[in-house]
Amino acid sequence: MASTDPKSHTLITLYASALLKIQAQIDKDGLITAPYVAELNRAFNMAAALNVAHKTNQWPTDLQALLHAAQQPFYAWVPDRSWDSADDFFATRLIVGDEISNDCRSLARHEQHLEQELEENNGYALLMSLCHERADGEALYRAWRRWVIENPLLVNFAALLQNPTLANAGRIEELVYTFYQPIPAALSLKGQLAVCSISGTLLRPMVEPGQPLRFHTECRQPEAIRRAHAGTHRALRYVTGLRQLSRAFRTYWHFPGRAELDLEQQLRARGWQTTLWPRFDRVDLVAVAPSGRRLAIDVKDYLVPSTLAARFQGFKEFAATHECYVVIPDYLVETEPHFAERFANCRAALGKNAVTLRTLSQLLADVEAVCEANRSSAPTTKTNSTP
Repeated sequence: MASTDPKSHTLITLYASALLKIQAQIDKDGLITAPYVAELNRAFNMAAALNVAHKTNQWPTDLQALLHAAQQPFYAWVPDRSWDSADDFFATRLIVGDEISNDCRSLARHEQHLEQELEENNGYALLMSLCHERADGEALYRAWRRWVIENPLLVNFAALLQNPTLANAGRIEELVYTFYQPIPAALSLKGQLAVCSISGTLLRPMVEPGQPLRFHTECRQPEAIRRAHAGTHRALRYVTGLRQLSRAFRTYWHFPGRAELDLEQQLRARGWQTTLWPRFDRVDLVAVAPSGRRLAIDVKDYLVPSTLAARFQGFKEFAATHECYVVIPDYLVETEPHFAERFANCRAALGKNAVTLRTLSQLLADVEAVCEANRSSAPTTKTNSTP
């Protein structure tokens, strides 16, 4: 019989916090080191006490057991979920695809809004400070954000200084060092770093005795995962001083941003005027067609539609003047074919306003269909020929 000890919620948040600290340790050092982080030891002590008190062994009390449980949905291993009265975390996994999940981050931060992790980052604060000091602050914001999306690895400053907006920004070196962290030597194999051939981010070696060398990628695209598991990657020689974009900005800017840049490029190719991250990211993209049609778009990369439905805050001032769309990368519907339906149902169940959701390809197909209809309905001009 499940317990009703209120300490179960405290233990879950300790597990989540510990996993978050462990992932940060791996980012910094390339491996897990002893002693364990304090949150992990506290979690194991509390888990052991709860197991004894309730005559069970369901709570993990060592790291191997926790890593195994963390990849399972809560309903499969958490004996008391009375703290989750709305079942928001019923199917939550703390680890998804060898990465800390967004729900894990949320629980570790006592359910603060996920993007608050980014907004509390020193790099973000420095960037906004530089932007507000300048008349062209929005241009600086857009240039830097595009740069980190296109360059998750920083090999040298030369390419950065070729961008006139960034080269003249002032304190650019300080900005780099707060956004990018050193790459630990432990991530290299025989002096080489493995780089995802799709996203350009680092791959993490997955060394298993008797098995071919595989890699883990943070990129969620199925083709990126397939290539990493097959050992297909780009190689970069490891040298001291190489840096990678910190995890918060990889999670919230780089990976969703790749779809944002792709969408902007596709719309521009069709003759649309586009602006990325207007008014310091009030939405991700606004676009105006030659016909005057106006779109406001937010690109989201959530694996779980219910989480996106609960946390999306709307289109703010753009709702009154633009057609508004939440756009998700196409690969999300490969793992969740009913993503849009579940998203809409969850919004309705939560009493939130309806939001139109499209995949990137669906939105572009809609744009192309409207353009084609406009071309077909346009009057033709006859010219008189001279006999």
